[in-house]
Amino acid sequence: MAARITVHSVLDKISKDHLECPICTNRFINPTMLDCLHSFCFTCLKELHQQDPNNSILLCPLCRKKTTLEDNKVDSLPKDFKLNALVDEFTVQEQLIEGHGSEVKCQACKRDHTAVSRCIDCEHFICHECQQAHQHMAILESHKIYSLAQLQSGVVTYRSKIREYIPKCGKHSDQTLNIYCNTCQKLECTTCTILDHANQTHDPIGIPEALDKCKQEVAELVAKAEKCKADIQTAMEQASESCKKLESSYAETNMKISQKAVKERAKITEEEKQLKQEAESVYKDRVQTFVTAEATNTKEVTQVEHKLDEVNQFMTQASSHEILDFKLKLVNNLDELTKIQGEIVSDRLSFLEFEEGERSVGRLVLEDEQQAKAEAQAKEHETIHTKQEWELKESFSTLDFPEFQMVRFVAAFSDNEIVVLDINIYQFAFSTLKPQVAANTSQSTHCPQRFKLKGLSEPSALTVGNNDHLYVIDNLEVKVFNRKYMPLYQFQLMVRNFSPSRLAVDENNLIAVGYSEGQKISLYNPDGSLIRTFSTPVRADYLTLYNERIIYNRRGNKHLHSVDYQGGKVFSVDIDQSEGSWGICCDKDGSIFVAQFDGGTNRICQYSPDGKYIGCVIEECGHAYDITFTPSGNLVVAAEQSVNIFQVVSQ
Repeated sequence: MAARITVHSVLDKISKDHLECPICTNRFINPTMLDCLHSFCFTCLKELHQQDPNNSILLCPLCRKKTTLEDNKVDSLPKDFKLNALVDEFTVQEQLIEGHGSEVKCQACKRDHTAVSRCIDCEHFICHECQQAHQHMAILESHKIYSLAQLQSGVVTYRSKIREYIPKCGKHSDQTLNIYCNTCQKLECTTCTILDHANQTHDPIGIPEALDKCKQEVAELVAKAEKCKADIQTAMEQASESCKKLESSYAETNMKISQKAVKERAKITEEEKQLKQEAESVYKDRVQTFVTAEATNTKEVTQVEHKLDEVNQFMTQASSHEILDFKLKLVNNLDELTKIQGEIVSDRLSFLEFEEGERSVGRLVLEDEQQAKAEAQAKEHETIHTKQEWELKESFSTLDFPEFQMVRFVAAFSDNEIVVLDINIYQFAFSTLKPQVAANTSQSTHCPQRFKLKGLSEPSALTVGNNDHLYVIDNLEVKVFNRKYMPLYQFQLMVRNFSPSRLAVDENNLIAVGYSEGQKISLYNPDGSLIRTFSTPVRADYLTLYNERIIYNRRGNKHLHSVDYQGGKVFSVDIDQSEGSWGICCDKDGSIFVAQFDGGTNRICQYSPDGKYIGCVIEECGHAYDITFTPSGNLVVAAEQSVNIFQVVSQ
């Protein structure tokens, strides 16, 4: 009896934890899956949709993720065959266990006879007479029949026929879904493939090949998600170590405060109290920072673990058709996991020290003052930025050279070759100004050449990285070319609802992208993976990078802005004596150069790295839509109707 009670309690727990619908809390009936991979009874989802029948979006009751209904019908959602089969198998095993010591009734006749076996094909418990009928009727003699003793002993394991189900085509009910279209990423029957997927743009393949590719793609995303989880856990461990250091520093600081206060307790009790309160306040604020970061990271890790468990369970238990049918959902869910980032807390918050005073208890030291002093000294020795004088070295007009059309964007390679993007209403093309040495003079000159890059449809901005790679914005992608203008790789911009306006690459080949709307800037790794996206006060039509800072402005705006790589404000200043601004760039010392216009005058002004105005350095530079520096120190201006190259004459 005790053993039987234990078995029933285990079955009840399994049923409640895994086989009951979260909405109705009853055992699943016709379980149906949402995009987030959570399943519910079909009837429960239908009733949920009836609460707002005109809305084609269903919110998951568990995770609140959205699922879009095709034709606004719950019937369009896929069935969870794996879970349905599990419920079927569980129910049979439950009936077998309940049959120990009592009777299991025949489900095939109306005579209320005791069942002695189960027909696997009919999926019924049957009595002795019904079993004989199976043996005597030719149409039933192929059915597989097992005795209750065989099923109860475990000699034969019952497995639901639902697991062997191959889905039928919704358009052709007599055909199974036996082909996978890579283009549509859907299972199709042979007729649909011939009628709807036969053109050259579609790529239909067999189920085994599609399954192998799907498993490989899922495995790669699982690996990325695991790495993301590991990175967050590393951040948690680092924060934990820093918090421990803070605990130790706090205890030692309190001890030092107390030791000093004991010597002069009578006259400095109040000061001791104030110092401890200040130390406690700093300590609590910093501990709260660590606690908040740990809570955030724990939540993210838990989310990743839960989703990975669901995916791994699905990949283990689902059939090949199910895996392919849910491929898009699997990939989308795993892709979201790879973008989760942990919250990192600076180790500087672990520093807390006490310094004794001669006539008082002393004071709190909240940062490493020796390090701060060293940083201040280093800052004193930074380059002094003074106004520079420039003169025109070379100029190439679109009227004189058919190689140029309408020049809007410019960049320079390490060998001082200049590449510009020509734009007009008919075409997009590239031109280069290649340095050459004239036959009878030592001065360098340039020879214009015009060409087109393969694989580009609508290029809108360009720059050159520290690795001599050419980066081009093309629609919503960044495409990268080598020094010979051959394509290397490309990546999708993650801010999908806004058009990118400009990009820049720093000395470590990190890529910053500004957008012509939405007031956002995105930062990417060299391989194109997103680091972060943050909001800005104004949109970033022009931007440049220097010393892990982003300097940007809005076209025609009278302000110059700068933020760090976390989106923190560095400075925001007015541009004096100007109606607005255009192109922007930095020299090797961090001085900022901005193309400005005032009435009919176009000029370039110089600013210090902290945004202070130094002076106007070039008058009448033309409509400077874009400006950049060559490695040799020349300033190149893309002036729409010309390319102008300036050199320093005094400093």
